[in-house]
Amino acid sequence: MNQTVSHLLQTCKTLRRLKSVHAHLLICGSIASSDLVLNKIIRLYSRFGATDYARKVFDEITERNPFLWTSMIHGYVENSQQNEAFSLFRDMRIRDITPLNFTVSSILKALGRLKWLRDCEGIFGVIWKCGFSFDLLVQNSVIDCFMRCGEVDCARRVFDGMEEKDVVSWNSMVSGYVINGRLEMARELFDSMAEKNVVSWTSLICGYVRKGDMVEARNLFEAIPSKDMAAWNVIISGYIDVGDVHNASFLFQVMPIRETGTWNLMISGYCKAGELERARDYFEQMPCRNVVSWTMMIDGYVKSGNLHEARSLFDQMPEKNLITWSTMIGGYAKNGKPSAALELFKSFRKQSLELDETFILSVISACSQLGIVDAAESVMSENGVSRYFSDTRVVNSLIDLYAKCGNIQKASQVFESADKKDLCCYSTMIAAFANHGVVEKAVYLFEDMQRENIEPDEVTFLGVLSACNHGGLVNEGRRYFKQMTEEFKIQPMEKHYACMVDILGRGGFLEEAHEMILSMHVEPTSAVWGAMLAACSVHRNVQMAEIAASELFKIEPENSGNYILLSNIYAAAGRWHDVARVRAMIREHNVRKNRGSSWIELGSAVHEFVMGDVSHMDTDRICFILSLLNEDMKLSGHTKDKDLHPISTLYPSYLSLSSDIEMDEELF
Repeated sequence: MNQTVSHLLQTCKTLRRLKSVHAHLLICGSIASSDLVLNKIIRLYSRFGATDYARKVFDEITERNPFLWTSMIHGYVENSQQNEAFSLFRDMRIRDITPLNFTVSSILKALGRLKWLRDCEGIFGVIWKCGFSFDLLVQNSVIDCFMRCGEVDCARRVFDGMEEKDVVSWNSMVSGYVINGRLEMARELFDSMAEKNVVSWTSLICGYVRKGDMVEARNLFEAIPSKDMAAWNVIISGYIDVGDVHNASFLFQVMPIRETGTWNLMISGYCKAGELERARDYFEQMPCRNVVSWTMMIDGYVKSGNLHEARSLFDQMPEKNLITWSTMIGGYAKNGKPSAALELFKSFRKQSLELDETFILSVISACSQLGIVDAAESVMSENGVSRYFSDTRVVNSLIDLYAKCGNIQKASQVFESADKKDLCCYSTMIAAFANHGVVEKAVYLFEDMQRENIEPDEVTFLGVLSACNHGGLVNEGRRYFKQMTEEFKIQPMEKHYACMVDILGRGGFLEEAHEMILSMHVEPTSAVWGAMLAACSVHRNVQMAEIAASELFKIEPENSGNYILLSNIYAAAGRWHDVARVRAMIREHNVRKNRGSSWIELGSAVHEFVMGDVSHMDTDRICFILSLLNEDMKLSGHTKDKDLHPISTLYPSYLSLSSDIEMDEELF
């Protein structure tokens, strides 16, 4: 490589500059002057993460020597493209090109990361054939590969059989023992080392940090003759992991030099501890922030519920990556602001960023809360729906989304298309079927899950009990509840009890339902007594209703629904004096009825309607259509069930006190 070309390539500090120099060399013809030039260009492209450009250069070379093959393979490995590296190595062997020791070392590193032990063993034949059996670089790589694959004893045999060992050999063993949880063996080997460097010390400190033994980790740290940045970061990270930000802060203050990563560690530590003001102080003092710094602060504010401050930082960011967008959109969704999440998602779509599963989940979560599917379907279709069916989290979220939006058929299709169905996947689908009243399919799926040897948990049982409730399957409900408690030893939660009380109560077994409530190992909640009161309403059991209502009035005295339900039960029994007494209780407790609301998605827009609100632009047209529907229902014989609403239909004279005791706006 001549001095001019060498100097040009040395000036390439950015990918843009490298492309410019590369173009210049192509034009002047210098690129073909030697393999050294090509080798340097391939390495530089790989160093900047542009392995696709490196591969184009590599593929255009007509005669490739082992050094060029090795540079390309090494470039893939350093950019975590292990599959591509191994594929290229196989192509190299097919062409009968003899690899270098560095080629074998790189491919062993790739296979170790992939944990492809069988392919690692296949490389040993290449090692013997090429005469690398006693090559120190290759032997160290074999140790590292075995350790990454969890074959600790095999690594030790290679280590013990080495005629020559350097500090890398020892460090590979110490680090490998630490990674595989063999801290005692790591310490024993560390203590026997004749020569230790900062990597040796840091590897062992990592072991004690992982164990949570910060006392020994600190002792080792203080004993290091010369500390590098990695050692400082490991010990500070250890204190942050155990929640000791005080010691982390002390070490940070005495550090001779700090890098951006260390500042980020402190921001992360204070955010985890909930000390956002301290985290913000560090953030403001940073001499140089990167996208991680900004994202950590945004995430801290999101988790504390301070979305205003999070969005303020988000808008100020000079550069955003996918994680940043996902953090902010997901933050809105998790904090009950799905509309804001989808509004921000519209801005995101202008970016040219490839999505991941976490981002998809944030969008689905927002759509699920609003009960709309357009945005989720759009983002899935744009990025290939099938690619996400291997991620059970996405599958489960999609099933839940479609179910909440009333499309049980689509939910079922997603379930059937899933590459792998786990417990959560089955539980979500069972609950979806149950909520849509598809009782037989819910029960069948529950039985099918057990045939697949997937053990149900409390969530699964809640789903199948809910299905039994919707289908009025009293005996099946009893059987599943017994199976849950006796066969699977699952302690029922209040939701299970509420479901069983509803099943028994609506089935007419009010006494059994009451006995179950009295036998609960936890204090009955409003859900349990509410189910009892609803069942009493169905069967007009005034005595049991009074017991349930009495408990509900203690638990939630401001819930208007309980008063209305009891009032209706009294009215059905003709006990008007008690109806008046309930009305008096409503006034006494100053109970107010929550205004009902609903919303619908139409043309990718969400229209919300609140009771009594006439602000919608199409209110007149909507009311006109509703009046037509109402008249049509009357003509078809679909009138109000007098048995369920006795107060307003059977005793109009009594209701001269109010227009409608059930929905008396003066009371609520």
